[in-house]
Amino acid sequence: MRAMFIWSGLALCTAFAVAEVDGALGRAEAIDRFMDSPPPDQGNWSAQRRRDYAASIGMSHDMPVALLTIDALDLQVPVFPRDDELSLNRGSALIPGMAGPDQGGNLGIAGHRDGYFRVLQDIQPGDIIQVRTHRDEHRYRVTAIHIVDLDDNRLLGDSALPTVTLVTCYPFYFVGNAPQRFVVTGEYLWNDQT
Repeated sequence: MRAMFIWSGLALCTAFAVAEVDGALGRAEAIDRFMDSPPPDQGNWSAQRRRDYAASIGMSHDMPVALLTIDALDLQVPVFPRDDELSLNRGSALIPGMAGPDQGGNLGIAGHRDGYFRVLQDIQPGDIIQVRTHRDEHRYRVTAIHIVDLDDNRLLGDSALPTVTLVTCYPFYFVGNAPQRFVVTGEYLWNDQT
């Protein structure tokens, strides 16, 4: 009888490990598939951002650490580890000094207002933000939208609970260096939340 419990326990552990590996491989493949997919719809991007994106295609760059998706906005954008111009021309980037994906705390992601993040002008409280990494899939619900001054960093501080903060320049159609920031904050959705 004891041997049966041991074998049953081993079988369950093995099944769990296989499921975890399969899930991680699926998440990694989703990021890889996105990077190999055709260019995004750039219909609402500025002409300069379209040129910068096209120029960045042939350049060597870091692999993304995550894929950010907001279904309500039809947005899918890679998240790169460095916030240099090349990364921001190719997608979005982690904000230095803030939490990274899979770490907990306040995950900060920046993007250009005249590129991928232009659709944020239509985001609404309650929209779902999904961040898929090679390890896990994280979901957040938009709780607030802020317009802040350029030097206002209050929303970029660490948090006790996992949160997400998306940042882009504002106004969206401003000519020149935008004087403000458009900041979207979201709370983590645990497995028992929808």
